[in-house]
Amino acid sequence: MSLPSLALAMLMLVGVPSADPATLEREARQLETMLIAPCCWMQPVSQHQSQASDEVKQQIRVLLAAGKSRQEVLDAFVAQYGPRILAEPPAQGVGRLLYVGLPLAFVLSAAAVIVFLRRATVRRPQAHGAPDTVLASDDAYARRLDDELRDMD
Repeated sequence: MSLPSLALAMLMLVGVPSADPATLEREARQLETMLIAPCCWMQPVSQHQSQASDEVKQQIRVLLAAGKSRQEVLDAFVAQYGPRILAEPPAQGVGRLLYVGLPLAFVLSAAAVIVFLRRATVRRPQAHGAPDTVLASDDAYARRLDDELRDMD
């Protein structure tokens, strides 16, 4: 028998009021995905294999069996470990930057790339005198060449 199911069975034997065991287990598994393993802060408790994540899993089941709601369980872990334990940071304070800042930065970056590409690909018209000057100097050169060739004959 696994440690979390043993804890749930012990709570049921002691007489702690609880809901349907299947419902508690489903809720516990959902909560495991919402919390980060406190040993390394890298993976959700549901995916991490360590003693610390096993203890969190057990504590989730104990709290749920005691009649705590999802939010109360999350609040208990935040009180114990701080907001870092949450897989999805709350949308307040610096956490709000994650929800607003990143999409805003993406949109601004995309706009900057579009503007850059448009400016790089659009051909700018030359100044008014530039094409005439080139043609005029070519014509003058051609006349001079013709004059010199005629003089040679």
